[in-house]
Amino acid sequence: MKPFVPLLLILFLCTNIVSAYDEDDLEWACGNSKELHLGETISNGNFTVEACNFPRSDQNETRFVGIRLYENGIPVSDQTLVEGEDYIYDDEIRITAIEFSVPPSDWTTDLPEDPWAEIKMEPIGIPRFDVEFETDEDDYSASSPLIEMDITVQNTGDAEAHDVDIDVDTGGLEVIGGRAHQHCHSLEKGRRVDGDTDTPALDPITLRFDVPSVIEDTVFNISVTIECYDIRGVKYSYSESYPVKVRSMFSISKSINENIYIDEIATVTISLRNDGTRPINSITVSDTLPSDFELNGNSTLQWELDLGAGESRSFTYQLKPLQPGTEGYVIPPVVVRWADGGKRYSAQSDSPTIAVYGPKIELSKTVNPETIEEGGIATVTIEAKNTGNVLASVDVVDQLPEGAVLTDGVPGADVVLRAGETHTFDYSMKINSTGSVELPPAVAHFADTHDYGGTVVSDNISITVNQAVHPARTIDTPDQTIAAAATANATTRTGEESG
Repeated sequence: MKPFVPLLLILFLCTNIVSAYDEDDLEWACGNSKELHLGETISNGNFTVEACNFPRSDQNETRFVGIRLYENGIPVSDQTLVEGEDYIYDDEIRITAIEFSVPPSDWTTDLPEDPWAEIKMEPIGIPRFDVEFETDEDDYSASSPLIEMDITVQNTGDAEAHDVDIDVDTGGLEVIGGRAHQHCHSLEKGRRVDGDTDTPALDPITLRFDVPSVIEDTVFNISVTIECYDIRGVKYSYSESYPVKVRSMFSISKSINENIYIDEIATVTISLRNDGTRPINSITVSDTLPSDFELNGNSTLQWELDLGAGESRSFTYQLKPLQPGTEGYVIPPVVVRWADGGKRYSAQSDSPTIAVYGPKIELSKTVNPETIEEGGIATVTIEAKNTGNVLASVDVVDQLPEGAVLTDGVPGADVVLRAGETHTFDYSMKINSTGSVELPPAVAHFADTHDYGGTVVSDNISITVNQAVHPARTIDTPDQTIAAAATANATTRTGEESG
């Protein structure tokens, strides 16, 4: 049930309706009062009362107060009131002298030094209305049997309403039960309109509407207009509306498995339905492949169809997950387009979610430094990380390049990685060859407790090995000694010949 209570709004339409009444029949709203000293004022609405005189009492010890009444700041009446007396101006405001400052015996000779009188102002009572709407549903589909609405009208004002007319504008909905016009001779303040006078209870105004077939979501505004008169013949008008939503006769939904394992297949189902009373033709359906999934099959994710009145259709295709996702993947909505009556329409489904469980092992390999000399030492670091959401056993194996010699550590590891955990190990090797040496990728074999496993390899990397550079040195050999001796002998012989 959906109740709705609007704010009050009264529109005054002044008309002269011949109605016989006297002042005793008038009803007054709750007013305000104040002790007024000479020259002080009290206001209510457009009216203001000023205490302008405190005349001496006569021999009957009667007390008086002189007042001046203003309307919108303009003096309209001067009156003298005794205690308990009231004055009614133009059937709009009632002024009453409630109490004076001193007893009558002290008023007959000299006025008190600071006399006062308590003055009360009461505006004329007028009828006001609360209208409450209540429906059996928040909104309605084309397949709903009907729309039922209860309308409660209550006079919450300060006076009785006469000749009350209530008209309901259905906003385009067809009435199939109840009366859209109500009339009552009078409605006392606090009373409600009886929607069914054939029962002893005070019933709301109950209306039933046919549910129309609309091509798109449509809001129908149900308006209630109330017109009445007060006892003086003054007319009042009140209007309030309430929205009733009718959903499109065309509906579309998209669903997928709530969760799957990484090696399982998810099924997507697209459902379309025409709940209306006429066909919908040339419908095109377009879907989108979500990220981190691939199609399992050859679906184009595009369909065309017609839907007869009351007909439904569905399409399915399968998705294979590429990696786990515990928090869930949001699957894009399917978009539907069609034409009706020369206008083009479009709608889209909801976006379902799916959680994918399983391990995901990521493997990386680095070498440091990336450049060495022939016969130098390089350190290889391997990192295995489980970015999935299920524990897995991981066996990492690495190989040394040709010509390399292991100098420290072990080129492999066998570990168990929980979700989010990382294992890092390294080893050192000596490389005797030169040039760009390619390091074989590391390989990791993994398996979990659900008999799911696989193999991942790291990226290919390489290291640059430069040829070793040696400093220049002089080495004594037998040949060099002989050559030196021969040179010396030749020099000696030359000297002898000259001599």
